[in-house]
Amino acid sequence: MINQAEREKKQSKWRLIVYWIVTVYLAFESIFSAIWDFDWLNKGLANPLMQHLGYPSYFIVIKGICTLLAAPVFVLPGMRLLKEWAYFGTFLIYLGAIASHLAVGDGFRTLIGPIIFLSITITSWALRPDSRRFKIVE
Repeated sequence: MINQAEREKKQSKWRLIVYWIVTVYLAFESIFSAIWDFDWLNKGLANPLMQHLGYPSYFIVIKGICTLLAAPVFVLPGMRLLKEWAYFGTFLIYLGAIASHLAVGDGFRTLIGPIIFLSITITSWALRPDSRRFKIVE
């Protein structure tokens, strides 16, 4: 029979594995999103989408820079306060995407991607180990 300490060790191991899977995916998605925002691969599809959602053309450049800067912060060690900002910024991007699509009356299909990426962001944030959490020292 497995004792409590062994069970907690197994849960901790699985938690760490799931954390790294979703975090690496989140970093990859951040890089891919920035590439999309900078119009390097999408052949001009990003600007019409942002205009459809009511954003000015310069917003996509700001969003691209921020998501590109967030990507390495998610996976590199240290930088605990920057990690909190990167998670919060990414959370706002996907929450804003959901709200924007709802505001312009887009259908449910347009919400699937932002909902999935918002869930990945929240999962990565919630499962991060203590060594990657920001702590206020009193």
